[in-house]
Amino acid sequence: MILAGDIGGTKARIGLFDRRGGKVELVVSDQYTSKDFKTLESILDAFLSAHTTSSQSPIEAACFGLPGPVINGRVRVTNLPWEVVQSGVANRLGITKVKLVNDLVSTAAAIPTLGPTSLTTVYEGSGSVDRAGSCVVVAPGTGIGHALIHREGGWSVLLPSEGGHANFAPTNKIEIELLQYLQQKLGHVSVESVLCGPGLVNIYCFLRDTQNSSLQVDLAQQENISASAIAANAMDGSNELASQALELFCSMLGAHCGNIVLTFLATGGVYLGGGIPPKIAPFLLKGRFLEGYLNKGKQRESVEATPVFIVNDDHAALYGAAAIASTL
Repeated sequence: MILAGDIGGTKARIGLFDRRGGKVELVVSDQYTSKDFKTLESILDAFLSAHTTSSQSPIEAACFGLPGPVINGRVRVTNLPWEVVQSGVANRLGITKVKLVNDLVSTAAAIPTLGPTSLTTVYEGSGSVDRAGSCVVVAPGTGIGHALIHREGGWSVLLPSEGGHANFAPTNKIEIELLQYLQQKLGHVSVESVLCGPGLVNIYCFLRDTQNSSLQVDLAQQENISASAIAANAMDGSNELASQALELFCSMLGAHCGNIVLTFLATGGVYLGGGIPPKIAPFLLKGRFLEGYLNKGKQRESVEATPVFIVNDDHAALYGAAAIASTL
């Protein structure tokens, strides 16, 4: 048996898998609210007490994807007050084969296994797609994560990234004004300040406060504006300000993805993971995302050739973590 986990700032998925013939098959999984627990081990205790029996085979290996850089088997979890130590998890489980990885690395591990029904094509790419080329995963959710699948000579290497904490790079007048607005509020403005759930709220508040006082602002009267409310009002067309916020979000996400393609020459594809892209797919397909994505000057052709997909399977990172555990 294999134990795997996909741990996010909002929710945590844990699963037990059976390893058969070189493949892993899910036996049982459960989902928890991350902030309700003080440690990863306490979530594992809850899961194992509910889902293991004396008749099951013992757990041989485990892998957990967590938001944040994993250094020497230790990670301070982004957006949660946790520090997780690989040796501590191994001791709690009573096994030696335990690995902690960045959560986007576990998502990246699942990409080669995803079928057509697990993906929505945002952009097909021009000409022939470089199937052997490196790929990137960009995942906006509670935060924004990145990972690279580096391919060379028939080998694939999964590389983590903390690119979400790099400086936000505006590309036009309104984005420069957004940067200045957020600098007043936040000081340092990162990519994550605008391209995640809280980032969408930041964009909405910026437009509300500086750009469109004559537009509907029903959401602004709420004590706590949520990203889900902004997205829902944008999707059903009930709030023009919310629609403008989501359009700006999509444009900046496209520009950021194009930057990542050029940074890594990731001509094999961009895979949009995380909780947000599947929920706003109609907006990503509208065109603002693609405008931002392709606006790359001299290197437009490199980005133009690279397809973009939305990962619809919200269990991809869990399966990826299981796949990594199966190699331990």
